[in-house]
Amino acid sequence: MKEMKENIILVDCDGVLCDWGYAFTHWMEHSKNVPVVDDSEYNVGLRFGITKKEGSKFVAEFNDSAAIAFLPPLRDAVYYIKRLNMLHGYRFHCITSLSDNKYAQRLRTQNLELLFGKEIFDEFIYLPCGADKDEVLEKYRGSECWWVEDKLENAIAGEKVGLNSILVAHDHNSDIVDIPRFWKWKEIYKHITGEV
Repeated sequence: MKEMKENIILVDCDGVLCDWGYAFTHWMEHSKNVPVVDDSEYNVGLRFGITKKEGSKFVAEFNDSAAIAFLPPLRDAVYYIKRLNMLHGYRFHCITSLSDNKYAQRLRTQNLELLFGKEIFDEFIYLPCGADKDEVLEKYRGSECWWVEDKLENAIAGEKVGLNSILVAHDHNSDIVDIPRFWKWKEIYKHITGEV
């Protein structure tokens, strides 16, 4: 597994590579005429003043829509992910709880390859919308790969199988202290490479 540790970085997509929240909010306001009621909320129901069931339905519909092919990158992700690849030889495995829909999966792949380049990714692992990642992470047990996430539960699941978890900072994970947490990919890049 030593070779994997040196060459592979595992990444989530939404909130890590792409700004899903921005795109989803725009879609809700313009396609569904559902305005934001609390901009500070991560929870979709509370953010838009709708029920949890309605929120889950809208998320699944958005993830299966053509809009998923047009997500913008998150912050400075493109620049530093390309640097990790070109200067340090890292390849990426994207593990994303998007959808069972093969067309939505293809649109996500196209979006990521357009933003970051086809040469960046070795693997795309697709899970159902909202699915836990414990089982998928198990195949990387003991590899000590870097695992970049924004959801605490998934970062902890990675730590449990011997991954080096990093959280991308968002308001919804602001109280975390025991897992390295960074706002910008520039900081993640420095953490991974040891560059000052």
